[in-house]
Parts: sequence; structure tokens; C-alpha cells
Amino acid sequence: MYSYQICGVLWIIVGSILIITNILYKISYEMGLKSISLVEGTHVYKIWASPITLSFACYFFNVTNPDEVMQGEHPRLVEYGPLTYDEIYEKQVIDVDEEMDEIKYTTKSTYTFNKAKSIDISNREKVTILNPAYIGTISMLSSLPPNYMEKYGDHIPKLFPDRNSIFLKARPTDILFGGVKISCNLKKFPELDLVCKTMNASPPIVLRKTEKEDTYLLSLFQRSNNTLRGPFTINRGFKVITSLGNITSYQGEKIQSIWNSDVCNTVRGTDSVNWAPLIEPLPFVVSFVPEMCRAMEADYSEDVSILRMTGSRFVIKERVWFLNASECYCLLKDKNPRCLPQGLIDVTECQKVPAILSEPHFLHGDPELLMYAHGLQPDENLHATYITIEPLTGTPLFGTKKSQVNLELTKQPVKLLSNVSEGFFPIVWCENVDFYRSVQSFYFLKKIPLIVGIYIIIMTSLYCNCTRRKVKPTVTIAESVLISSNSGSNDPAQEFPQRGTRAFE
Repeated sequence: MYSYQICGVLWIIVGSILIITNILYKISYEMGLKSISLVEGTHVYKIWASPITLSFACYFFNVTNPDEVMQGEHPRLVEYGPLTYDEIYEKQVIDVDEEMDEIKYTTKSTYTFNKAKSIDISNREKVTILNPAYIGTISMLSSLPPNYMEKYGDHIPKLFPDRNSIFLKARPTDILFGGVKISCNLKKFPELDLVCKTMNASPPIVLRKTEKEDTYLLSLFQRSNNTLRGPFTINRGFKVITSLGNITSYQGEKIQSIWNSDVCNTVRGTDSVNWAPLIEPLPFVVSFVPEMCRAMEADYSEDVSILRMTGSRFVIKERVWFLNASECYCLLKDKNPRCLPQGLIDVTECQKVPAILSEPHFLHGDPELLMYAHGLQPDENLHATYITIEPLTGTPLFGTKKSQVNLELTKQPVKLLSNVSEGFFPIVWCENVDFYRSVQSFYFLKKIPLIVGIYIIIMTSLYCNCTRRKVKPTVTIAESVLISSNSGSNDPAQEFPQRGTRAFE
């Protein structure tokens, strides 16, 4: 009898240990690997395919000395923001290739201004930034034979409200999405004939046409608003769970033709929304960033707790910019690779607009960048990009992606640019923040070990109780004779009632 009791106690102890040590969490994880693949009908697919609500906040670098910059001084900048938008991020599935275990899809983001989460601004409040349309047009002319700059260079300012400045002063919400009105009036300025015809036939991505033939709206991100992006293909993780969430192609290419090696051109990394389970601790994770047409690695930093769930935090560190020292991410200029200072990446070929991206406030950048643009203060706590992942399921718990748009200001043989100070000029930095809804969708996983452990304890207790009631006591021959002589019945059921059986009736 005592051996059964000891066995029961041991099972109770084992069940308790499994709960405490989270071993059952891993057991349930192994059993549920297929359920977290991107296959229609699974909980993960439902989350992945559903719209996600993000917060998109931007901070301008307001120029306080625009006239002095045109005369050779370094820019003095003051951060202005946030201007916050609610972003609805959606996916549209185009095709599912079961043999390749891939989904082909496009994405679309829709932005709505959130006044409550933004800095208090009036309709008349304006910021001053380097004019991206002017700098872009001059950059285009500089790539053509010299006579184009001579003929059109000094006429370009006529397109903009302030014809005597390389800067744009406008309402911040108009610069971001609303649009700043510019006019290409051939009747008034016939010397702009070629420029206006080019704009009308193929407007730059920062411009959009209006109902008026010669009027356009200039904004930084209007092209991203309610516009399809992609297509992408992503691995479903059904055949190989460790490939879950990996982007395998972008715009029909597995290997792009932008950078100077196949290593940098290869499309790899996740979409930052889905990750494969971290079966083993990883030193870094990889995301594909379409804004840069490149993969970015984030290094393991620490384990953190979010909603009582433990997650591994991965942060973009300085080392991701070291490749810029090689020719891998150096675009060709005059048939020779031109490498930018550490912390910068030229996305002209990727975005089809002359722009340079970096981390906010030139975080992890060359110190010389801060010597040109005064007023920047890089801070890891404020400006780093990171993602926190629940390791056993690959569920993102929290993430923030931050990047800064810069323009290169150089002297050119035109009136407004002949004396400028040269350098990399910050315009605006923005962050996407998401407290992923999938946290709550996967919260039940934390309950599984507890439920299974309690089940083991209950079943063990019932087993012990049943066994104890079924065990017959050992009697001597003398005791047997006494029982036989004093019994009023020969029915063994009355001698030893089956109480253990009635316990389950």
C-alpha cells in the first residue's frame, strides 16, 4: 500500500516541477510547431493576414539659420515634433505556392493624423527644411551634360513659393502628407519648358498631380499613403519551421541589381511581423527593409518581460554600418564606387529619388556628421531600433523601427548653391511603433504548462485514491478463521465492500 502512495506523491512532485521549470511549455511548443506556420486556418495566419494598427511619428529638423547656410555657415537645427499618425498596415494575398511553401502578397499603409498624440500646432505654424524637390532637381541636372545645368539651373527656383532660397517653409503636416503647392507655369516661365514637360510626363515620387494641369503637390510620404507596395514572397514555415517569415523575393527579384555584390543584393530576413521560433538562442536576427532595399541585422541585447511574457530583445548596433566601408553598399559614381561615411546609406537607386538614410540624429554614424549639423544629440535610448521576440513561438511582443531622411548639400554652378556649406543635411526622422496584437493571441501559450501540470496532479490524486481503496489488507491465518466464523454471510462483497468502485459511480 505504501508503495502506491509513494508513487502518487512522486507524480504530484513531478507535475509541480514541470510547472515551475516550464518544461511543459517546451513540450507543448514542440507539439504545436505546425500550428504556428503561415497556413490558412491557423491562428498565426489569421494574425498575419489581419490589418495591424501602428503608430507613425515624425520629428522635423527645423533650420534656424537658412540664410547663413546659403552663405557658407553650418546648419543649426532644432527638433520639432512629434507629428503622429495612425497607420493601418494591410496585406493582400496574391498567390500561395504550396510546393515552394511561399505566399505572394502586397502591402498597403493608410495614414490618419492623430492630433491628440501630436505636438500642439496651429494652422499657421511652419517649419523650415532643405527643399527636397529643389535639391532633387538639381541633382538630376548634375547627372546630365554640363550645358543642362547652365541652361536650366538658375530657373529651377521659379517652381517654388520662395524663389530666392534653397529652403522650404511650410506647415509640417503639408510637408509630410498633405502637400505643398508648386506650379510649373509655362506661360509665365517659358524657359522651364523642358523641366515642366518632364515633370508632367514622369513626376518625381515626391510630387503628385492635381486637377490643374500645371500644379503639383510636394510631400515626403504621400507616395506611401494608400499605395500598394511589393509584391513580396514569404516562407510559410510549414515544411521547414525555421524558415517561417523569411522574405524570399521583393518586386519579383530574389537577388536585386542595386548594390555591388550578390551578398548585399540578396533578399533575406523577415518582414519584422513574423519570426521563426528561436529554437536555440541567436546572436542576431535579420529583417529585410524595403525602404533601403537591404537586410539589417539586430543583435541580441537582453531578455525583458512584457505582459508577464519573457522576450528576447534585439537591437540594431553600430556594426551593421561597417559594411559601408567596403564596396558592397557603395553606389557607382563616374564608374567608381562612392562610399559614404559610416552610418549613411544612399537609397537613390532603391527609392528612385536622391535621398540618404541613417538612424535618427546620426546614431552609430561617423562623428564628423555631427560636426556639420549642429543641434543633434544621438541617444541609444531614444533613437535605437529594436524588436522584442517571444523565443519559443517567434511572436513579436514589441517593436520600434526608426530612420532619418537626409539630403546631401553640395556646391553647384548656380546662384543659390555657389556658396553653401557642404555636408549631409538632416530633414526629418520617423519611427514606427507597434505593441503587437499577437501578444494577446498567443497569451494562451503561457497557460498550457499550468493546465497540463494541474491535470497531472489531479489525475495522480484520483489514481492514488482509487488504488488505496482497492488494496486488500494482508491477514494472518488466525484472523481469517475469526472473520469466517463471525460472518453472517458468505458473500465476499459484504466482507470487503467495493468502496473504491463506488467512488466513481
